[in-house]
Parts: sequence; structure tokens; C-alpha cells
Amino acid sequence: MAKKSYQRKIVLIDAHAILHRAYHALPDFSSREGEPTGALYGLSAMLLRLIDELKPDYIFACYDRPEPTFRKQVYEDYKAGRAKAEPELIAQIIRSRDIFQAFQIPIYDQPGLEADDIIGTLTYILAQDKDNQVVIASGDMDTLQLVREDQVLVFTLKKGLNDTITYDERMVKERYGFAPRFLIDYKGLRGDPSDNIIGVPGIGEKTATDLIKEFGTIENLYQAIKTNEAKVIDKGVKSRILEILKANEEEALFSKALATVRLDAKIDFVLPAETWQKTFDLAPVEKIFSQLEFRSLIGRLQKVFSAVGQRGGGETGKDVSLENWRPLAIALWLINSDLTNPKVEDIWSYTGSQDYELSKKKLLADLDKLGLTKVYQEIELPLVPIIKS
Repeated sequence: MAKKSYQRKIVLIDAHAILHRAYHALPDFSSREGEPTGALYGLSAMLLRLIDELKPDYIFACYDRPEPTFRKQVYEDYKAGRAKAEPELIAQIIRSRDIFQAFQIPIYDQPGLEADDIIGTLTYILAQDKDNQVVIASGDMDTLQLVREDQVLVFTLKKGLNDTITYDERMVKERYGFAPRFLIDYKGLRGDPSDNIIGVPGIGEKTATDLIKEFGTIENLYQAIKTNEAKVIDKGVKSRILEILKANEEEALFSKALATVRLDAKIDFVLPAETWQKTFDLAPVEKIFSQLEFRSLIGRLQKVFSAVGQRGGGETGKDVSLENWRPLAIALWLINSDLTNPKVEDIWSYTGSQDYELSKKKLLADLDKLGLTKVYQEIELPLVPIIKS
């Protein structure tokens, strides 16, 4: 069966999940001033990758909030095994909102709910229009329960920040043996150690999978048990497992409820009239990347938006070959000798601008402050023709 062609592609980003993964993958990243930036770099790199590969019409970011969630309120031990977020990560979670603001990506969150619940609700709203395709970008697997055919997909990290996979319904079935909608039943039976969801004690992965394949939902399973236990045993359920299930019906249903992503968050949401690309401006992104010293990402940013036809407020149409910028590269080397072979991106990062004349003005002013103007003009610049030849 051929896949449907959709009019709009909408990406929903689980900001917290990606920031956590990036923080642990790049723990030692920091700016010259000592600001931790590993999580921010990973998020920014992933955002550029999503834009380049998926070319979305709309992008939205979803966040957890610091207040206790409704799950925590009904189950004190929810996620109890997780380590408390370190101050360096918390600082980057807060700072990351500036990155989304620079990209002009709307942010959604709500007290008492997790990012997954916001994503679930937005997915539910957006999927009502069959011309919308929704791609959920996340670092964990909880959102797989939302996958539907090829209209709702999950773009997730397998390991690190570069190994990714995009799940449609067929791929979820291949991995788990059942449809995405039964993942909450699977967690209700087997539990989820990462979230400290207990499930049914004594029910492992294989037994949970077999029960779902035979009975579908947990509710159907218990209805079958209450209707005719002998028939349940005839379907291959061992007597020992049957007794465990009978003794833990409440735990199974409660665990399923904890694992279920909400679809009914009270969100004031309307799809904007204009697509994200039409309102995007490169300049704010260049500025924050320069502030964070993401030199390599500035160059990648230019390439990505040149490829998707976006000029915005940036200089994507300019010839940015090093030959044209060589005099400024020499000036930057004099100012910072650690940069033995400055690239154009290094100049942009240092000066905070991609405009040649503005960059030149900044560099010449700094050379003057350091007393290096004469060295630059009388020694280094005359060597440029010789170097080029």
C-alpha cells in the first residue's frame, strides 16, 4: 500500500527529552565564560537536522514544568528512581527557550503535565485533519503509543545524538509484536522501570507481549478472566500467571493509567496562518549561536537554510569562501593566536555578524586596542598575495 502524500508536515519537539540526552552525551561542553552548553549544542544540532531532513511546515516545542505532575500527585513514587537534575542541566533547560525563540518556534507547556501530554494533545488535535502529518521528535519511547499508520511518526534517538530512527506503525509492530496503541497495556502489565511504574509483579516482557497478542487491552484480559477462567487457560495462560493477574488487577489498571499519554490538555492552540519558513529570520539564530560560541553550527545553519531556500535576515546569498574573508581571518588570528587557521564561521562567531564590513570594523577596533594595527597593516596584509599564490 502506497504511503499517502500530506499537504503539511508538523514537527513536535520534546525539548526536555532531547536536552537530557544531549547533556549526558556532551557533559564537558562550555563557553569561554564557563557557561555549560553541551545540552544546548545537542539541541541546536538536532534542530538543524530536523529542519534539513524533514523540511517541516510548522514546528512546536513542548516542555515539562517544575511543578509536580498529576502522576506524581496520585503516585508519590512515580519516577522516584531518577536522579535529581544537576544545576548545569537546569540552567541549560531554562536557556534553551532562548534558542526556540530565536528560531521563532512556539513553546507549549502546562503546570501538572509532562511534555508528552502536551505532545499527545497537539497530536490529537492536528491528526483530525487528514492532510496533516505529525512527526514527534523525542529522546524517549513513551510517545510511540501515539504513532498511527504513517500520519503520526516518532523521530527518536537510538543512542547518542547521531543515531536516529523514525517509527511508523509498521515499525512499532515489528519491534513489539503489536500495534502502538497497546503499548500502554504492555506497560500496565510489564511495568516501566525508567518511570518506576510497577506493573504486575512476576509479568515479564514475553508474558506481557503474549497476553496482549491474545487479548488486546488489559480491560479485555480481565473481562475474559471474569467471564471464563478455564477458557483463558485454554488460550495458553498458565495457572500461576492467572493467579498473579487476579491478585493484581488494580495495579495493572493503575500502571496503565500512569503510562497513558494525555490527549486532553487544556491548550489554546490554532495552527498559524503562515508556515514557519515564511516567518523565519536567520539573524536571531546567528546571534545566539555566536553568543554560545557554536562556530561550527553557524556554518551548518547557512547550508541548511540555503538548501531549503530560506534567506530570512541572513546573508545566505553572499559568497562566503575563505578567500574573500582571508584579510579578516588574519586579523582574527592576530587577536587570538589559538585559532591558527580561522574559518569564516570563526569570524562570524567572534564579531557577531555575517556582514563583511561590520565584521571588519569590529576586528580593526580590537586590533587597535591590542596595539596590533601596525603589525596587521604593514606585515601581515602584504603577505596575503604571496600566500594566495
